[in-house]
Amino acid sequence: MLLAATLSASAAEDDAPEDGFGMGALPALNYNSDEGFGYGVIGTGYWYRDGLRPYKYGLTVRVFLTTKNVHAHMVRLDALDVADLPLRITAQAGYYSTLAANFCGYVGDGHCGADSAQIAESAADARGLSGAQREDFLRRYYLLRYTEPYLNIQTRTRIKDLPHKVEVMAGYRGSYYFPGTPSEQESWQGSLYDSEYLEPGLVSEDDTGFSSVLQAGMVFDNRDNEPAPNSGYWSEVSVRGAGAFTGSTWTFGGVNLTHRQYQTLIDNWLVSASRGVFDTTFGELPTQELVRMGGLVDYSAVGGQYGGRGLRAWRLIGKSKLLLQEELRLTFARFTPGSQSINLGSTFFGDYGVVAPSMQELSLAESGYGVGAGLRVTWNTNFIVRVDAGFSPVENWANKLYINLDHIF
Repeated sequence: MLLAATLSASAAEDDAPEDGFGMGALPALNYNSDEGFGYGVIGTGYWYRDGLRPYKYGLTVRVFLTTKNVHAHMVRLDALDVADLPLRITAQAGYYSTLAANFCGYVGDGHCGADSAQIAESAADARGLSGAQREDFLRRYYLLRYTEPYLNIQTRTRIKDLPHKVEVMAGYRGSYYFPGTPSEQESWQGSLYDSEYLEPGLVSEDDTGFSSVLQAGMVFDNRDNEPAPNSGYWSEVSVRGAGAFTGSTWTFGGVNLTHRQYQTLIDNWLVSASRGVFDTTFGELPTQELVRMGGLVDYSAVGGQYGGRGLRAWRLIGKSKLLLQEELRLTFARFTPGSQSINLGSTFFGDYGVVAPSMQELSLAESGYGVGAGLRVTWNTNFIVRVDAGFSPVENWANKLYINLDHIF
């Protein structure tokens, strides 16, 4: 999520007419330590009908890149109450490319430990590199570059409304993965990924191919407020699978269980927010699928701004993951300039993750945790800007900074 998307949707909902069309465009800005400073533009269009909120149809177009050469462009169509049924369909097509995905190997392989810098130096020495070439080699040694054009389609059918809303979720996502960029389709030469995994053939099908995944599940929701819950729960259970029957290069399956719990500790001031996730896969998966978690909500872990703050993104890679996160969300000031409402708050958090190569290799599991604090600015209830700083002993307590929209769960 970027520093424009929710603003557009929020404005659309607040000012929505009974029928008609609205549109807008805003700059898209964010920052995180893994991808750098991000900038671009988001254009939105909304079709309103019969007073349906937030809209009947929503169209979003994003052009976005970062200072670490990440491209994340997409177009998304969101349709509510399709065919006058309690059915929501969201379709998104996009293009993602990065030169800076972290890669420390798979869990159980012993890479990125205390001697990681010396390992990279030795690899540079073996190649006889010096000067700028050596600096570039060392900077890229623990990085992976890849490109991913993709298509995601997700449906949610409401079978019971609030309180205790129940939805059936079904979806499809297809991604074509290949190392490098369209003009240079190869990994960073001599990097850990290239020399220890790609060349010996330890990655699945050279991580090049089409991942075509079907998924289905159920969602249970009792939150009192979606953007910033003060009480309630939000849970999901889902399964996913890919293979020749879906047109996939790889054959694999997965299960995800996620529970989020919210509880007010001090009225109007302090809220406890907890998330627990268990995600496991089986079969042959490319590296990009090994880091993915989730069903209705899809993100990478363990490590990074959504699945392990304080640890670099993709820090722990394996088929079986357990993620536990706790936040104390404190609101310490409220302002009402005119008709607007602005709240200032802070967050104290802890993220803990365990990753194993598979359910059959739990003895090789690795764990990591991060702790930190952040600031929250909430405008008119549902536009939330977050700034988090995370620290982890896995990263020698180096500061990892994240600036983005919305609570992470």
